[in-house]
Amino acid sequence: MSIFDRLKSNLSGSDAAPAAATSADDEGKVGGGRFMGKDESQAMRRAERAAPEKPVEKGLSGPGEVWVFVCPNTQRLILVPRLGAAQGEVLTQHMLSDLQRIGLCEEVSYHAGYDQYWKMPTQEAILRMPTLHSVEVLPMKQMKLTTQLVKPGEARGFWMRVRLREESELPQPDSAQDSRVG
Repeated sequence: MSIFDRLKSNLSGSDAAPAAATSADDEGKVGGGRFMGKDESQAMRRAERAAPEKPVEKGLSGPGEVWVFVCPNTQRLILVPRLGAAQGEVLTQHMLSDLQRIGLCEEVSYHAGYDQYWKMPTQEAILRMPTLHSVEVLPMKQMKLTTQLVKPGEARGFWMRVRLREESELPQPDSAQDSRVG
C-alpha cells in the first residue's frame, strides 16, 4: 500500500485503514510519541545535548573600584574600564544586586555635548542619579562631582565611580535590637 493510499484511507476514515504501527514497548511508555517523524524521546535527548549549559553569572566582589556608565537611551548600567568610555559589559541582575549591596558611589560625572549644554541636568540631579539605581552614596558634601562639555563623537552621558567594599566594611544589622526582641 502506498503512502497516498494510506493518507486517503486515514482521511476518509474507512474501516479498511491499517492500524498505526506501534510496538509493544511503546504502548507501556508514558509520553512515548512521535515528533516530526522521529521518536519524541530521541528528539528530547538530542535537544538536551545540544542545549548549552546555563552559564554561572559572575558577580562583583570587593575590595575594588569600578566605573559604571548609565546608557542615556535605555538607562541600563554598563561596566566600563574608565571615565569617558561608553563601551563595556552590561550589568547582569546578579552584578546589579552585588553593586547595590556592596557598592558605595564616591564620584559622579556628566558629559554633555557643546550643542546640548543647555540640556545638562542640575548638580542636584546629577548627585541624585546613583540613588535612582539604588546605589549607596557618600554624604553630598563628600561626593566628587565633575561636569564636562565634550566634542562630537565622544561619549556623552552619566558615569559613576563606585567603590566595592569588603564584607567587614558593610553596615551590620543592629544586634542589640535583635537581643531585646527575644
